[in-house]
Amino acid sequence: MNVTKNVWELIMDYDPNGLLAIDENYDIKLVNPAFVKMFFLEGQDVIGRSVFDFFDDYQDFYEVNNGKKNLVRRIKEYPNYGITVSEVTFKIEDEKMVVKIFHDITDQERKEKELRTLKLQIMDEVQKIVDKQMKTGQEIASILGETTAETKASLVKLLTILKKES
Repeated sequence: MNVTKNVWELIMDYDPNGLLAIDENYDIKLVNPAFVKMFFLEGQDVIGRSVFDFFDDYQDFYEVNNGKKNLVRRIKEYPNYGITVSEVTFKIEDEKMVVKIFHDITDQERKEKELRTLKLQIMDEVQKIVDKQMKTGQEIASILGETTAETKASLVKLLTILKKES
């Protein structure tokens, strides 16, 4: 039995996702090293403190703790910590605990934002090229129209002269 507990402790210690467990009074009962690192809590005693000391948005804790929802999934940005996470909050009834898993998706979100920005830039460039080509086409058409009109006028004069001579 002791070996199993050690394995679970190792899993929590090595899990790259942040783990946080609170009791029904919203006091923190468990955190793992990844959580501590994500939220820059190294050297701080967080066990026993209220979750409200660390989070100003605790709606998902409330909904799960009070049975309004069994599971809450969301993407949440924490600008003060420079991270974006995918969060899953659920309750372990037997232990009367609410657990939240924080999966850091900061790099993925940054790459998606860069891709969206690049797409917008490309669309803007394509629109500029299309606009320029349309303008050039209109200028060419205008010049062709002028020269066609001039050619017609000259040919009409020539025909008039030739008709008079014949």
